[in-house]
Amino acid sequence: MRYLLLITTLSVVLMMKLLNIAGVVQRPAFAIPSFGNISNDWRISQTYIPPDRGAPPTTTSSGTRGGEQCLLSEKKIVPLLIPGNNIGVTLSKHPTFFIYIPPYQKAQKARFFLTEWISQEEIYEEDFQLPKKSGIIKIKIPAEKSAPLEIGKTYIWGVQIWCEYDPLGESADYFSQGFIERIQADRYLLEKLKTARPLTLSTVYASQGIWYDALESIVELRSLNIENPQLIDDWKKLFESANSQGKEEFIQAPVLDCCQRED
Repeated sequence: MRYLLLITTLSVVLMMKLLNIAGVVQRPAFAIPSFGNISNDWRISQTYIPPDRGAPPTTTSSGTRGGEQCLLSEKKIVPLLIPGNNIGVTLSKHPTFFIYIPPYQKAQKARFFLTEWISQEEIYEEDFQLPKKSGIIKIKIPAEKSAPLEIGKTYIWGVQIWCEYDPLGESADYFSQGFIERIQADRYLLEKLKTARPLTLSTVYASQGIWYDALESIVELRSLNIENPQLIDDWKKLFESANSQGKEEFIQAPVLDCCQRED
């Protein structure tokens, strides 16, 4: 019964995702793994294969202002859950972003931002309350408050944290940023997504280099099966294959039910 409920839930999620996908980007073929006994056999090959998109934009991905220090982690950075080359792609008009908040003390303010890279047009900005404990948080771009990402455009997104916030004062004490590009899916990929089992959806995305969708899919799986050893292993493989910066800190971290927006 437990696994029937899981499949039903994930099937609904998959159908909702497919309603927002259309496309034309050529991708290499691959085989979707088959499942034997779903109750004890989770054969997911969770390897991220970066798409051939040319050289990624070059800019600083993270840093500190050098003033007040409120992060307790050794590296003093706020890792974003992105590939090591600092850029990933999505099929979604309104994607979900994941950020690791390290242990901290006395941090007063956090801000998420999304900006079009070339024009520097602000797409979305959100102040939010930091979680009370360290962990991975997600930021979902609300459709009613943001224009959809445009196909073929590159965007900068990231987070800023102030240890002591003064609206008229200095810039954030910590910042991290990465890149996202929205692409179209070709007919072959669309067909693969339509026929994919809910448990293999993240594999389809990862194998085709669609980072943000792969990450969101495996987070959904883990939320329903947090102790499943195969999913824990796949989670590690995803970040290791992508050479994600800061993965040593967040691979073991929980995904938190967070965070409340500050309007």
